[in-house]
Amino acid sequence: MVRFILILFAVLAAVGLFSGWYIWPAQVESYVAQQRLIAREIAGPGLLGATNQVVVTARIQAFLAEVRVDRNDEVKTGDVLATLNATELEYQLAAAVANDRAAAESVREAELERDRLAIAAGTAQADLGRRKLLLAGKSISKSEFDLVEGTQKQAEAALARATVTIERAKAEAAAATAEVEQLRSRVGETSIRSPVDGVVVSRSRTVGDLLSPGVELMQIVDPKSLLVFARFDESAMGSLRPGQVAKVTFSSNPQRPYAASILRIGRQVDQETREFTVDLKLDEVPANWAVGQRASIIIEAESPSPGIAVPQRFLARNQGRVGLWVARESRAFWAPVSLGYSSGTDIEITRGLKVGDVVLSPTGRFQYQAVNIQVSGG
Repeated sequence: MVRFILILFAVLAAVGLFSGWYIWPAQVESYVAQQRLIAREIAGPGLLGATNQVVVTARIQAFLAEVRVDRNDEVKTGDVLATLNATELEYQLAAAVANDRAAAESVREAELERDRLAIAAGTAQADLGRRKLLLAGKSISKSEFDLVEGTQKQAEAALARATVTIERAKAEAAAATAEVEQLRSRVGETSIRSPVDGVVVSRSRTVGDLLSPGVELMQIVDPKSLLVFARFDESAMGSLRPGQVAKVTFSSNPQRPYAASILRIGRQVDQETREFTVDLKLDEVPANWAVGQRASIIIEAESPSPGIAVPQRFLARNQGRVGLWVARESRAFWAPVSLGYSSGTDIEITRGLKVGDVVLSPTGRFQYQAVNIQVSGG
């Protein structure tokens, strides 16, 4: 008898428990899914970089004699950053200057010789004219006339050679002058100057190193050209436009957000990551910045087309999968969903939920539970 009573109590308890779970409806907070334009929070990683970052190199090969700046130094356009050993070039320049002067003197001497030969040729021409008259009057013999004529032709030939000599001397003088200018330019290039206003961010060489054209000496960044190069999934492209406001936080100080705005949107998608680049202009540059430092970016943008979003507190996990509890015929059912972008306290649902579905609070929910819904405003 006692055993029967215990069994009866157990059955009644099970029935009561079953009734409580599956028959008597629970009061549940709910949210009705609606389609609307969603203010999306588009997040992505980024790096701090610069559009005006210059690699400083030498234009000639020489040993580094002096370095006048170091990392973090501010420089102006034209400032001397370093100097190269110019001793050998200066010797070459001195020799070239001497050759240039000698070539100029050779031109002057050739011109004087031409002037002398021109006078001689003029005298010979005048003498030939007189001899022609004398020959016509039979005052001189033909042999005497031929001798004078030969002398005149020799004078003309000598004058022609002198003219050629002058041109050759001028060409040699021009070459000597060009060599002087070239060596002066090379001596000037032993002073390596800054091509931009900026800050030295790196230095790769020390005094005594042999520098060659193309070998990096240092890098200079113009702080005014600093940008954050952010990367986003290609699905966000339709929601972004230049001028939109963004929030940037750097890994070095995640508690300090920096305001920024979209400067330009990249027109190329990476074929592996399916991401594109967005250039962001910071309203204020961090006091301690470094090219290449990591950043996290959040851009508030409106979705290009209406979508469905629910409060994030309605999300739940079941066996490792994210989803929602939805009401169907006054009972709770588990529905796996796919998530899109977050929007404040809401989250976009891209798959698994349709307009009009009633989403239930996940607290205490189980499959087929009877529910009495209380619609929430979000």
